[in-house]
Amino acid sequence: MKRLSPISSDKALDILNKVEFFDNLTLAEKEILTGFHSHFFFCVKNEAIITQGALDRSFYILLTGKVKVHLGKSGKTLALLSPGSIFGEVAFLTDCPRTTSVNALINSIVFEIDKPTLEHLDVSIREKLKDNIIKVLVERLDHMNSVVAGK
Repeated sequence: MKRLSPISSDKALDILNKVEFFDNLTLAEKEILTGFHSHFFFCVKNEAIITQGALDRSFYILLTGKVKVHLGKSGKTLALLSPGSIFGEVAFLTDCPRTTSVNALINSIVFEIDKPTLEHLDVSIREKLKDNIIKVLVERLDHMNSVVAGK
């Protein structure tokens, strides 16, 4: 992945405003996040963003584009994600190796959050981001329960 050249705060804010994951943040809180230029990455089509088994400890928010979550060796597709989706949160939360691989299906922009960055943020932003992660995890669990139950 290539770090995006610093983009204007207005451009970064425009991108964040279009992503549902950030809807519960205030304008001022989003403006703080736009200051983290080094955490915006550009991924070209087919580029690996996460590799199954890796030990990195970041999670990503897909800002533009589309990515595929898959099992590394078999290549079995588990999910196709669009802007606003998060991925990599399991390793981020558990400090375990990556359980899946993620590749860009088309040119994409992701926002990386690692533990030092999260700890550096104001408590209000940090708590909102954690709440958003929990919400996503609960929605995924609910979906999986529905699939297993045959609903």
